[in-house]
Amino acid sequence: MRILLISGSLPPMRCGVGDYTALLAKALGKRKDATVAILSDVAAGIADQEENIEVFPIIDGWTIVDAVKILRKIRSWRPDVVHIQYPTQGYGRHVLPWLLPSLFWLLNVPVVQTWHGYYYTKLRGSLHTLPNSITPGGLVVVKHNYKDMIHPWYRWIVRRKHFQYIPNASNIPRTHLNYEERSTIRTKFASASDYLIAFFGFAAPEKGIENIFDIADPRSSSLVLICDLSSVDPMHKQFPMYHKLLLDRIHSEPWIGRVTVTGFLPPDEVARILAVADAAVFPFRDGVGERNASTSTKAAMLQGTFVVVTSRERHGYDPAENVYYAFPGDVADMQRALNLYIGRRNTKDVKYVDWDLIADAHIRHYSDVLGDKFDIEHKMSSPHE
Repeated sequence: MRILLISGSLPPMRCGVGDYTALLAKALGKRKDATVAILSDVAAGIADQEENIEVFPIIDGWTIVDAVKILRKIRSWRPDVVHIQYPTQGYGRHVLPWLLPSLFWLLNVPVVQTWHGYYYTKLRGSLHTLPNSITPGGLVVVKHNYKDMIHPWYRWIVRRKHFQYIPNASNIPRTHLNYEERSTIRTKFASASDYLIAFFGFAAPEKGIENIFDIADPRSSSLVLICDLSSVDPMHKQFPMYHKLLLDRIHSEPWIGRVTVTGFLPPDEVARILAVADAAVFPFRDGVGERNASTSTKAAMLQGTFVVVTSRERHGYDPAENVYYAFPGDVADMQRALNLYIGRRNTKDVKYVDWDLIADAHIRHYSDVLGDKFDIEHKMSSPHE
């Protein structure tokens, strides 16, 4: 099966969906029954291509004129299925990415889309994505209750798509550190007498990062925010001063000198910081689902670090996960949990869905979308080398 993935971002570009696309391609590329390529932005570069993956970094701007480049690559590479990731940082606010499914459908090219974490809860503000919603084909979501969260009208629109929930996995690896390594890393962010509390992820308003300054105790804790912050936040124009709000808290009493903002870091470095933290706090405004944590919380849990996260479906401490679930916005509850469980470590390896299983699920989904075009043996054959 020839699979062409399309993503507006790809490493070394800074985008969680771009990281996801690269890891999915790597897992698919390990299979005997798949030939994989990625079409992406010129900023993606080609230096780190995997041996079994072709990368076409040919799109400069994602404007309508780039459609010609995309169609030429479709004709020359001849994929069995095109799989588009939404949204990505690289697409920006351009229209072309949302028109591609319709364009491919008109050309009789089978299309699968993955929708990462954006919800059509309202009709207003989401009509620009209508073309990719009505186009036939496959639809993969990474949230198990996605259909329950979208507006009923959109639920009706996508009712005939090949709908499939496929959970994501952490983009961050599990790391193992000795005592000396842990001590060296900790001293970069906290004094010997302080607790070290971490946050990891994009600094977006829905992450509720501002609550961490009220949840943690500045008299006994230091914070490390593994994210990018700038005085003006260009990614969230409806909240243009969100990063400024966070920076103001960082540079005001009682937190002056107790907060480190790392900026964007490679996955291995993220893992090492999370592994030495005494706790990781994720006060998301909407919480996480019962069946799937966010990739950020999974990254911390993989290191055995105690995690505080919000949820509308779960509450209390889970000792098997070493996670405390609090209701969104309940700062007092998160304070109590942090004081009670900070420093606890999960010494057992935490098991989650891995990328090989995710690749398996995608191959089955592609086969369902292709139907009679693809032999049933592709579903039943042993996929891994």
